[in-house]
Amino acid sequence: MELLYVVELGVRASDAGGIRPTEVRGRVLEHVVDWLSYGRTTRLLSESFESSGKATLLSDSDGRADLRASWSIEGTNEVTALVVTTRTEITQSGRADFVCIVTIFTEEERTSVRIELARESLDGVLAPAGIDFFRRPHLLVLLLRDRDLQCWAGPSRVDGRFNWVNPKHVDFIWEAISVEKRLLPILLVDGSDEEGEKLARRAAGELAGLAPVLAVDVRSQHLLEDRLAEINASIPRGGARLVWPDLVLRHPVFTSDQAPFAAGRLLRMLSSVSVTVRGVNHLLRKAAAAQRSARNEQIAADLAAAKAQGDLSREVDAQARAIAELKSEVEQYESWFRQVEEERDSYKAQAAQAAYWRQEAERARQAAGVRDTDWAEAPALDPADLTELASFLEKQSQGAIVFTREARQAWKRDAYPRIDAMRDALITLTRAAIDYSRLGCQLGMHPDDWFKQEWELTLASTDKYMSKNGLDTFTLDGKEYSRLPHLKLGDHTSPNEVGRVYFAMDSDGERFIVDHVGLKLYGL
Repeated sequence: MELLYVVELGVRASDAGGIRPTEVRGRVLEHVVDWLSYGRTTRLLSESFESSGKATLLSDSDGRADLRASWSIEGTNEVTALVVTTRTEITQSGRADFVCIVTIFTEEERTSVRIELARESLDGVLAPAGIDFFRRPHLLVLLLRDRDLQCWAGPSRVDGRFNWVNPKHVDFIWEAISVEKRLLPILLVDGSDEEGEKLARRAAGELAGLAPVLAVDVRSQHLLEDRLAEINASIPRGGARLVWPDLVLRHPVFTSDQAPFAAGRLLRMLSSVSVTVRGVNHLLRKAAAAQRSARNEQIAADLAAAKAQGDLSREVDAQARAIAELKSEVEQYESWFRQVEEERDSYKAQAAQAAYWRQEAERARQAAGVRDTDWAEAPALDPADLTELASFLEKQSQGAIVFTREARQAWKRDAYPRIDAMRDALITLTRAAIDYSRLGCQLGMHPDDWFKQEWELTLASTDKYMSKNGLDTFTLDGKEYSRLPHLKLGDHTSPNEVGRVYFAMDSDGERFIVDHVGLKLYGL
């Protein structure tokens, strides 16, 4: 089984006093029943979960799959875990299940809920299993809407809403960002207009339990500007910045043209991280350990009593139970080991799938009679004239990259000395542009990471100085584009060797528009 998403929350009675702490588990269970029964012709009862069981919940709609549910209980009276697993067939392939696992854990008066989403192959066929898109589970929505409950992820309150940041909150927000033991990343959204508010609302709903969302107004951004710049986490105009708990990491940025897709991309990104960090269900293991401990204590007490009474038959029975318990523990450890092996094999299978589809794409390209470009045939880059190389790259890319008149003039003017390095960078940028167009502009990761991982190019998506001084845009055919994305060729060297390629990532035209080739635009 391949985990896709994990959220783990502590659930408490709210300060409003609608329920007592001892009633939290029962209220959570009511929401589980509502979640399972929604859109079904049958409804389970809370009493159904007092012992292990299973049921098939039929859909009330022809276009909706039936839900197969099963549940089991681990633990003791003091430490209990109810595990509810639901399965629906992935209709894209019919060979796999989409799985949701909910663990309700109770220890004395404390209640926790863990929600996992996964997919599991049914036949072992080496082929994609579907589920390219998913959303946060509706059970999470039900829990967050209940005013008698409060949900927490560590010290962070989780309510599925975003918070506005104004100047009086700035110091508190910076303290929250820079605290050493922060568990969750924080999404900072440019809250200067209505579009920013929409992004913050969408992201807060999808990222509940994964990242709190803050919409930062213009004045607060100005007050935070220098401090955020110190950790390379400035908020782009019309976009958002995800700030990891470890401030030395690269903090993903979503520019204004990426904002409409940011919530979905963030969910995929953070879901993947959540699986890595929270992959092991410690709540279930804790309940199982408590159950084993209770059984062992009972066996030890029975054995001691048998010995004290000289009851050989009873002593033998206790020894047999102890042996059976040890065998059960061995089987549990073997099960976990098999799970690790299955996950390892799953990763191998995914790599094989990726290789297969690359081969299929190559076969399709050859069948279409498309000739591979021999990039070695690209003309040399003239030290004072970009025209010949630019024309070659535009033609070979079939419009996936274009060079503006300003780009040609900049190259003629700037006299950048590392001619061969610039030629290689422009060829690689063209290949990346072709891939960008082929992918429909959906990179699946932050552009900086995509350029580094896929093309070994150093890209910066933002530039504080350019934005502040009006160098961040250009106009082509009456339309304004962002010139913030730029390739970096050489830093920390003499000014006449700091090379740059500034370009727009035009998602509407599915192309790169290069507007400057040469030296850095400022600071020389």
